[in-house]
Amino acid sequence: MQETNSKSGTTWLKCCAFLAIFFSYLFFAPNYDWSEQSSDTPYGADFLQEWVGARMVLTGNVSQLYDVDMFRAWQHDPSIVGVEWSSDQYFPPVYPPPHYLLFSPLACIPYRWAALVWLASLIVAAFWSAKQIVEIAMHHAANLGADEGRETKVKTEYLWIAMLLFPSVLFSITLGQKSVYWLLIVCMTWRLLQSHRDYSAGMVFGLLSIKPTLFFLFPIVMLRNMRWRFFVGSSLSVGAIWGAAACFVPMDTWIAFGRGLQSFGSYAENSGHRLDWSCNLMTLAYSVPPEAMQWSKWAICLPLAIYLLYCVFEEKSYSVESPEKALMLLATTLLISPHTYHYDLCVLLLPILWLVATAPKCGIAYYGMLAVGLAVAPPMQEYLQIPIVPILLIGIVCELRLRGVMPSLNPDRGVDPKISSSLF
Repeated sequence: MQETNSKSGTTWLKCCAFLAIFFSYLFFAPNYDWSEQSSDTPYGADFLQEWVGARMVLTGNVSQLYDVDMFRAWQHDPSIVGVEWSSDQYFPPVYPPPHYLLFSPLACIPYRWAALVWLASLIVAAFWSAKQIVEIAMHHAANLGADEGRETKVKTEYLWIAMLLFPSVLFSITLGQKSVYWLLIVCMTWRLLQSHRDYSAGMVFGLLSIKPTLFFLFPIVMLRNMRWRFFVGSSLSVGAIWGAAACFVPMDTWIAFGRGLQSFGSYAENSGHRLDWSCNLMTLAYSVPPEAMQWSKWAICLPLAIYLLYCVFEEKSYSVESPEKALMLLATTLLISPHTYHYDLCVLLLPILWLVATAPKCGIAYYGMLAVGLAVAPPMQEYLQIPIVPILLIGIVCELRLRGVMPSLNPDRGVDPKISSSLF
């Protein structure tokens, strides 16, 4: 009875904390301060481009979705969005057609209220992600010894606090970004894999295909490990999402999207790209002088990408009960992705908080290192031209592989040959 009351009290505390975050943004965040004139960031921040793209789809203007001038004009039309903001700034249409189709329900609502619904949904996604991470860690604890498992369960009770304090989560919510949803999809996928429901896990993970820059690596890993049910599930999910989009979106729009992909490199190198927010390998190339940029891409980024992929694919077996392996996979995905920002690091909370519960020294070290790195990254990039976050991620992957090769370096627990062989 006492344990039940304690769990109920923790749940209420968690709900109150997430509600407090919601109302803090609602009443105090500049991005959610409605006014007729706004000279800086628009109301709802990055959500504006999702809503505008979905609105164009709903109103029969899908053929102009990737017309940059039209897309920009809609963003600055007060009769459409209900607010004016700096005409010198705009959001380009960079997402694939299925992405905007999935936002169409929110485009049925006037922009002001749609942005509030979106803010509330981000808080709910963060809350549910925290719940999934706790369940993943608890499932892991059930496979440990009685004493160690009991200690792990106690440590999971307040993992949600670490989630709310992680800079990437706050960054994602502040900008109205979707990264908290990507974390939720990854967490749900992992939980289903733990429950041996590979087909359902694949179906859920297929939703991430609307964010191709985060989707590409994990299906390859699962295919290589002959997890056929996962691969079939994800294939069906991807086919349904993109097939539905093919039915609603004309061919000309797909061609226009393809042209936009070809110009992605030039976009990444112009002022529309926030180098101080970027955290992939290409950040290293963009940080060097322009005359050395092409050399850096081939001489630095390519060898690093090959090494990171080698770390991921070094062993054929892949254990979903390994937070270390999950961290290596997700960090590598972020690094070799063509476009990732600091808010995309939300997905790393799954393995890091999992490690906080099961291997506290490692988990807390990774959490603190990345939290500080995210905080100091913009000034370091501005004044010293040093991209801190990708360097930290590379270091984490290298350290994980080193611990896999020399397990005695693990500071949290002794080596169980059965576990170490399944992890690396």
